[in-house]
Amino acid sequence: MPDSPRFDVSVILPFGDDEEALGIAVKRTAEYLRNLGVSFELLAIDEDSGDNSHAVLALLRAEVPEVRVTHASGRGRGVDVGAARAQGTLLFVTTPDVVAASLDGVGEAISRLLANQGDAEVALGRWTIAHRVRALVAFRGARLLGAAMHRRLQKRLAVRHLSIRVSGTNGSVAKSAVSRFRAFARR
Repeated sequence: MPDSPRFDVSVILPFGDDEEALGIAVKRTAEYLRNLGVSFELLAIDEDSGDNSHAVLALLRAEVPEVRVTHASGRGRGVDVGAARAQGTLLFVTTPDVVAASLDGVGEAISRLLANQGDAEVALGRWTIAHRVRALVAFRGARLLGAAMHRRLQKRLAVRHLSIRVSGTNGSVAKSAVSRFRAFARR
């Protein structure tokens, strides 16, 4: 019998030279998820950072005990490494600069997905949240960087015929994408 997930959400936060945004991102994400009442782990994945990002994370360990730091073998490999180590029901992929600015829509997406109302939700340019078991193969081997990361994840998830809800950078739901991907899921 397979082990049940240890957490509701595994946050995958790849970082490079992000010392300015990383501390704010970690604190804001932890506070937000605690207020939602979900159990979580926060996987900070170092993609060859050369700044003080590790020092920032070390200073936050007492305040955010849910954070785990690990290393990826190069830029763009953090999502793959994080997904492989995640122990949550859901994978929540984002970047420090995005989370430091806003977590709009994240709580609603987590609630819908934990209630099994779909397989994944993508807010283009901001975040991707997906059921770990259903979507893990889409994350494997992914080399993802920058703003295109979530569009590439959306395509990888769609190829697996998962039910995906997609919203634009302004939060508007792309209905055509939702219905098209749901049609794949029904086959």
